[in-house]
Amino acid sequence: MAIFRKIFLFAPLAILFACSSSEMAGGTTETENAIADTSAMVAIQVFSGSEQASRVAYRVLPSWYIADTTGKIADDDYTYRGEASKDGKILIENHQKGDYTIQIGDGDSVLVYQYSLNKLSEKFVVEKASLSANGSVKGWVSVPEGEKYTWVHVPGIGRVVKTDSLGNFFFKNMPIGKVILKAWDTKNDEIIAATEIEIPSKDTLDLGHVEAPDELVIKKTMKLNPSSLISSWMRPIQAPYVLVLRLDSTNFNFDEALSDGSDIHLRNHDGNELPMQIDSWDSARQSASINILIEDLKDTTAPWILEWGEIYNPAQEQVDVWKDISDSLWYELNTVEVFHFDSASTYNDLPSPLRKHSWYIQLHESDSVNTDSVTVTTMNATEYLQKDTQGRSGLVVHFEYDETYPSFAVIGTRLTNTTHDWSRLDSIVAWVRGDGDIEIILENFSFDKNYKASYKTKANSKWTRLVVRPEDFNTVHRDYHGWDATKDKITHFSLFAYNGTEIWLDNVRLYGINRDDF
Repeated sequence: MAIFRKIFLFAPLAILFACSSSEMAGGTTETENAIADTSAMVAIQVFSGSEQASRVAYRVLPSWYIADTTGKIADDDYTYRGEASKDGKILIENHQKGDYTIQIGDGDSVLVYQYSLNKLSEKFVVEKASLSANGSVKGWVSVPEGEKYTWVHVPGIGRVVKTDSLGNFFFKNMPIGKVILKAWDTKNDEIIAATEIEIPSKDTLDLGHVEAPDELVIKKTMKLNPSSLISSWMRPIQAPYVLVLRLDSTNFNFDEALSDGSDIHLRNHDGNELPMQIDSWDSARQSASINILIEDLKDTTAPWILEWGEIYNPAQEQVDVWKDISDSLWYELNTVEVFHFDSASTYNDLPSPLRKHSWYIQLHESDSVNTDSVTVTTMNATEYLQKDTQGRSGLVVHFEYDETYPSFAVIGTRLTNTTHDWSRLDSIVAWVRGDGDIEIILENFSFDKNYKASYKTKANSKWTRLVVRPEDFNTVHRDYHGWDATKDKITHFSLFAYNGTEIWLDNVRLYGINRDDF
């Protein structure tokens, strides 16, 4: 019997990004589409020796796929089948998400790769895959008591062999690469042998005795209280609904799980898997978030169990948790408005229960001799609110300036008092017009080092909807640190303007995060 270590956890909530919405800009309803619809793909360049392997065959199976004892695989069982181009390139576009194994080649020279495609990793690319002669694998397993033999499988490639009465097995003509080998007692489904192996070329790998994984060490569990994931601003909730579990170094040991979180399973109080989607997983940063679909409110009334560590079990299916969620609910759970200005307030427009902070307009004028010497003048920001006559209803900000870089004008506000990990941010949307150069900047004023992530562009005389994604924050400068260094340290939003005469700003909204990320 497996023994599980139980950890009791009441985790904070964070809601992650989805795909479409509608935003109120002034008094005009506009369709927003800040979330890109990207497709997964596999790209492999295959060589045979120094030559490109023209028209080499490939076939793809789910990594959990196990053939029956005949070892026969029907054509319909393959997720994809085909051949490389004449220059040896394999390209599978619009690839399904999940865990897969691809075999490349035929006969005595076959390569194998296992890969995972998900929202965090939508591409699997091998720049040079070299065909090589097949190898072999042998070893032995402990045959279940009362049995004369057992079956040893290699999931994902459909190979299976029968042991002798002593448990000895031999796989010949095996593809080259890393795979998992496993066997189990068919009477009770207990794993009796499992190991990850790398098959050598032109040689036989002798595994010796292949033992069962130690579940006491490998399998971990954690009890969750679903009600703790429902913040006050969400209540009352109705099904369907999406809750998000946030994990970090304070409530989860990332060293115990796989680097992409693919061994995570989530079960309700009845032991059934809850529909879920890993939306963010960063072992190095010790940060992750899991979207959980609530189809029945009864599932929120009793504890859940999070399981991880059983790397030989098939991964839990990743579902599209937002598929049946209304646009209005998606919008509520996946965006935060920073500015709309129609309130004519001295405070920004962060929604309740977030604390609203003052917003400001400043002139930063650098000394012509010593550019590190800066004079900062703070304006009365609300004096620059006005009606627009070129398409935006409601109030907008209009500020005239005469600053040449390194001097600049800035419109900004504090977003949070403390820093949070915004790795899940999908984009910032802002409506801008004017002239000259502008920068959208996310930065930190709480550290000795002023961390900044900046996106530079030019203002346009017509209102332009700027959509700035994390990868767009790529400005290189002495004190600009980029998105990766800044994403978990952000406290302020700023719009810099210089080398022009005026700047207009309206609706600023963050996509991919929500109020519980602040």
